[in-house]
Amino acid sequence: MMRIFNYFHTYGLLLATTLFFLCVACQSQLVNPKAPYFSITTYETKFYKEGTTFNLDDNSKKPLILNFWFPSCPPCVKEMPDIDSVYRLYRDKVDIVGIQLIGLDSVSDGSDFVTESAISYAVGPDNDGSIAVDYGVTGFPTTVFIDSERNIYKSWQGEIKAEQLRKIIDTLLKIEKP
Repeated sequence: MMRIFNYFHTYGLLLATTLFFLCVACQSQLVNPKAPYFSITTYETKFYKEGTTFNLDDNSKKPLILNFWFPSCPPCVKEMPDIDSVYRLYRDKVDIVGIQLIGLDSVSDGSDFVTESAISYAVGPDNDGSIAVDYGVTGFPTTVFIDSERNIYKSWQGEIKAEQLRKIIDTLLKIEKP
């Protein structure tokens, strides 16, 4: 009996310690307070012409919200009308950019979807997946909130509702005020 206890005690402690250090190491690699630079070419939307370049611009004084999505992702598609309605309310205070993963869906699938859905905010493709990688996206949809100093404020994985989006934006805007 004592031998079983010693076995679980020794190897359990070793496993717990290893997992702890792995988790800490993973977190330190994923946490980057500065938003990585990106540039996309937009699809046609209500407020953006097709072919417009949208990039992370250090001169912009507005917070930025990035939404990583793709057309064949049901929760991605379900949240887009909420994101669009919030964008219409806050467009003078924040920028919202939809970044489409290319792979399961093509650029034309994304462009057609955005046009058919009458999306207002900037949307464009992440042609090689590098933007999603740079932002540590591991699931879709993912929404990343960036303050006006280009620091990552918060990240949300999974479907986000309009009410949740408004709360986060309101908090971010309060922090932004001098």
